[in-house]
Amino acid sequence: MTKQSIRAFIKLKKLGCPVDVWYQNKRGYEDYRGFFWINAEEEGAEQWLDYWHVMAGHDKLTKILSDNGLYFEWDNSAVACVYEM
Repeated sequence: MTKQSIRAFIKLKKLGCPVDVWYQNKRGYEDYRGFFWINAEEEGAEQWLDYWHVMAGHDKLTKILSDNGLYFEWDNSAVACVYEM
């Protein structure tokens, strides 16, 4: 992970965002999920992102990611993966 992605991960984790690191964290792997991922099925995840109603991240999540040169992309309705811009 980059310094920026570590900074964003720690900040989001402290704020209660359901972030985690996928076991295959090297680009090129078939199931690569970026620097880290957000579990949209975790309890309370709807305050961070919502696939079914707005299909977007909420302002706080988007700001923390963009301030660190990152963005998220839906992998499926349960997982949002974080990448570098």
